[in-house]
This record gives sequence, structure tokens and C-alpha cells, in this order.
Amino acid sequence: MTHTHFIFPPAVLLVLLALLGTPAVTRDAGVAEGVTKKELSVEPLAGDATKQVVTDFYSFPPGTVLPWHIHPGAHEVSYVLSGEMILEVEGEDPRHLKADESFYLHPDKIHRGLNQGSEPVELFVVRIKPVDQPLAEDVEPPKAER
Repeated sequence: MTHTHFIFPPAVLLVLLALLGTPAVTRDAGVAEGVTKKELSVEPLAGDATKQVVTDFYSFPPGTVLPWHIHPGAHEVSYVLSGEMILEVEGEDPRHLKADESFYLHPDKIHRGLNQGSEPVELFVVRIKPVDQPLAEDVEPPKAER
């Protein structure tokens, strides 16, 4: 059995690459480029098989601006381990949070976080979410931001 190898001329390869484009960079919804996320646990919520408790650790480098997002049907409690951040929530004044402070977000609240400081922000997050929903969804900025 003979094998025939076909080699594309360089010009054809360049055209094919241009048509195909570059691969898209994927990221988790609600997370910006450069953010480190470590999932610590996912456990069923006792007494309610439709929900789960998810714990995560995040590190946001200086200059990070998270996209506007929601956590569908999820309650979120976050604790700032280190650094300082700005929390923007639709309909509320921005909040300046420092290490050893925490915040609670109601389900489906449009929000984002910003690290305008010179040090990374480290955050421990607990979410109670519906099993059938994603952890986060990117959304359009609130009307006041557009």
C-alpha cells in the first residue's frame, strides 16, 4: 500500500489560516483575563437536591476589571482575604472592600469587581446555586454604564 502525502504551498497555508482565523480564547463567564480561579469544592446542599454549594478561590491581579455578570439563581457570600477591591452592583453605590471584609449578593444581581490597587486581590467565595444553572453568565452593563 502506498501513501500519498499532499503538501500545501506556503501561500495556500496563509490563505487557509486567514480564513480560519485564530482560535478564540475561552474564559469562564464573570472572570477576566489574568484572573486565577481554583474550584475548592462542589457539594450537594443538604435537604435540597436541586441546589449545590460551590466554594472557589480567586486571585485578581492589579488592573483587573471583571465583566458585568450574574450568578443565575445563586446566593453569593465572598470574603476578601487580601488586597482591596471595588464592588459595583446595579442600583447601588460602589463599595470599597478591604482584606477581612465580606459581602453578600442576592441571586441574579448584576455586578462586577475591580482591582484598582497595586496588589492582587484574593477572594474566597461560597455560592449556593441551582444544580441546573451555570455558575455565572456575562450580561450587558447596567443602563447607567452604557
